[in-house]
Amino acid sequence: MPQKAKQDTPAMRQYHRFKEQHPGCLLLFRMGDFYELFFDDAVTAHQTLGVTLTQRTEGVPMAGVPYHAVETYLRRLIAAGHRVAVCDQVEDAKQAKGVVKRDVTRVITPGTLTDETLLDAAAENPLAAVAFHSNDNDPDGTASLAWCELSTGRFALTTLPAGRVGDELARITPSELLYCDTATGDAPPRVQTLSDRLGYPLTGRPPYTFRPAESAQILKQQYRVKTLQGFGLSDTDPAIQPAGAVLHYLRETQRTDDADRLAHLHPPKRFDPAQHLVVDATSLASLEVLQTLRTGQTQGSLLGVFLPRCHTAMGKRQLKHWLCYPLINPQQIEQRQQVVESLVHDSRFADDLAAVLNQLHDVPRILGRLAVRRATPRDLVALGQSAALIQPLHHALADRPALTDTAKLAGELIDPLTDLADTLTTACVESPPGHLREGGLIADGYDTQLDHFRSLQNDAHTWLADYQKRLIDECGLNSIKVGYNKVFGYYIELSAANKDKAPESWHRKQTLKNAERFITDELKKFEGEVLSAESRAVAREQHLFDQLQDLARQQTDQLRAFAELTADLDVLSAFAAVASRHRYVRPTLVDEPALHLTQARHPVLDQTLAESFVPNDLTLSEPDDDQATLALITGPNMAGKSTYIRQTALLTLLAHTGAFVPADAATIGLTDRIFTRVGSADELHAGQSTFMVEMTETANLCHHATPRSLVILDEIGRGTSTLDGLSLAWAIAEHLAARNTRTLFATHYHELTQLADSHANITNLHVTVREWKDDIVFLHQIAPGATDRSYGIHVAKIAGLPPNITTRANDLLQQLAVNHHTTPTTPAAPKPATATDPMPLFTEMLEHPIIDQLRQLDLNELNPMQAFDALRRLQQDI
Repeated sequence: MPQKAKQDTPAMRQYHRFKEQHPGCLLLFRMGDFYELFFDDAVTAHQTLGVTLTQRTEGVPMAGVPYHAVETYLRRLIAAGHRVAVCDQVEDAKQAKGVVKRDVTRVITPGTLTDETLLDAAAENPLAAVAFHSNDNDPDGTASLAWCELSTGRFALTTLPAGRVGDELARITPSELLYCDTATGDAPPRVQTLSDRLGYPLTGRPPYTFRPAESAQILKQQYRVKTLQGFGLSDTDPAIQPAGAVLHYLRETQRTDDADRLAHLHPPKRFDPAQHLVVDATSLASLEVLQTLRTGQTQGSLLGVFLPRCHTAMGKRQLKHWLCYPLINPQQIEQRQQVVESLVHDSRFADDLAAVLNQLHDVPRILGRLAVRRATPRDLVALGQSAALIQPLHHALADRPALTDTAKLAGELIDPLTDLADTLTTACVESPPGHLREGGLIADGYDTQLDHFRSLQNDAHTWLADYQKRLIDECGLNSIKVGYNKVFGYYIELSAANKDKAPESWHRKQTLKNAERFITDELKKFEGEVLSAESRAVAREQHLFDQLQDLARQQTDQLRAFAELTADLDVLSAFAAVASRHRYVRPTLVDEPALHLTQARHPVLDQTLAESFVPNDLTLSEPDDDQATLALITGPNMAGKSTYIRQTALLTLLAHTGAFVPADAATIGLTDRIFTRVGSADELHAGQSTFMVEMTETANLCHHATPRSLVILDEIGRGTSTLDGLSLAWAIAEHLAARNTRTLFATHYHELTQLADSHANITNLHVTVREWKDDIVFLHQIAPGATDRSYGIHVAKIAGLPPNITTRANDLLQQLAVNHHTTPTTPAAPKPATATDPMPLFTEMLEHPIIDQLRQLDLNELNPMQAFDALRRLQQDI
């Protein structure tokens, strides 16, 4: 809808000025008790929020939301993908001369949320920026990423090959992705492809925000340094380009150039992918690490196994981070394992730690709101309550050999956090209001000036009763009354008969039919104090609130260290709780690329199926040990092949996070990457078919897999013709075996099982079944050796395919099996054709007797007439 007929009122001129300054944003314009939206914004609000669409004047659509409920509406607008600019009244309307002064106080976007009501407590909300760099020696080039979570202050950056940007973003899961705007205003193709593939909202930014000089300058300004070398960066480091763009954007949306307003931001930390086991985007999805493939829900994923056991919001976010970034440093892994083991074996310690963690609030996000001046009274009280837990936490950690360093750090935090906690708990009530519009945060007795204002409000009736008694005693008139009404304020009332007896110090205020009302200087002074006491009390509380916030900000570093410490402990506590309940064991991490699992179980199915889940063993080792590095797994669908290979990958991942694993015993070689090629999907937006996606993912793992990698393959080559698929699967298996890459290869190509005869480091495994009459029973047990049947028709019966189809399919299977296993020298007798017989299937794999006769003909020995006779005989035979 075109924006016509701009109203020429001062307020609407303000509106249009702010709207032009924030293109692409819905403008919430404060007018009295409502935030109003006009023109196209009003229509969008009506469609998104369901609010009533009215008209300010003819041709000007208008919609509004109550100011006291704006957070609820903001959450819905952001969830719908909109960016919102909030324009507030920045002066008291009662004191305004002319139009009320207004200004945009914040710009809210998906990646810059800080308010508790707008965020998922268990999920991070990063803002990311990407910059691609071209290189003459590398046509693909490199790319730099920077990501920052405004709500907690975490800030990181890295430079990596451009082809790995998508995988890294899949682990970061940004809520908004910034890119350098182009002259056309469209996102560059590589950026648009990332958005299409991963679904992240894109925001174009001016090119200057990505320039190295501007990026270096704003980073130095933010952290008040003259050089970036202390952060391991330089002015020419390509990684500072997206970092500068992120910082520019945060300052713009938070409406500040003051570094103190973003003081909670950590210095940018260089992320080194080489320090972590790499789990790419495909593997995260295929293994259902964060969410299920079918429903997209956390429940049913690996994250969902441990998430309910976390006690704090910051622990839940840290859990997700650990699962996306497993460690490869054996010392760091062992440190985590030792803590988990200590908690598993000492239930009292686990209970004491849980008691502390259960009382903790979301300290990092409270610090974020403090920094951007969005904290509430409840945030301040929660911060004081959390800081007070440092002493019981230190007591719980004392004398724990596995936590010596952690206990030492907690001890160093006791004094500053205890002092802060004492001040906040003394100053604030236990149950504060959600806002300070009416006060109610500061406890009685903390501030004498505030107590005086409150006494004026609370004790007014007592003072008036005492004042009336004093006047009666002084004047000797029992009919004196002291009263109040909203129109005339406080007054002294005498009957008409006694009005002449009023002292001279009284001033006539109002004449009534039967009475006269007066005021005294003392009563007028009291009136002024009482009537202003409420507003002065609220103003005093706001002043004290600001002081307490400043006091808390001074302890930002200590509170941040406390939050990081407790978040780590919370995740380790969750690992221990699950391990105790479900009989997990501590895995042994070795430097050799071995993989030995005894009675291993799938972490998710182990909980949902409990005792009915069938555990299995696995052994993959180095070729020097005369043991296989590649296992070919055959067997019917529904029997458990996919579960078996996925659980192996999940246990490997868990072991590298420091967690225990669901098995009776586990020895796992340190792993650099987990590759998976599971399931089928297309990427039509990129012009890629299902088979193209399959081959692209397989090419990636074939290029990058090492002997330290773990490769999970399920049904490679099924997206093309039988011979093509079989040939590709055969060659891929040989390639991985030649590299000695630990590989689990589930397949229905039974021909591949022949590889075990010619490759010492390839072994065959199969899923056992039991046949009973015309039915089969899946035993879900992995056994050595190969199987030659897939039982697909049996599975089709279970799925409910009509009986006539499965019966016909079974007949065809028998015919094809006979033809397929017939040798060329002993052909099977052809079956007489009928009108209902289908076209022959897989003719390229069958030998006809005529073909053998053709092979035996020696054309060099035949004259033309003999060749003609031979051709006639062959035609007759056909």
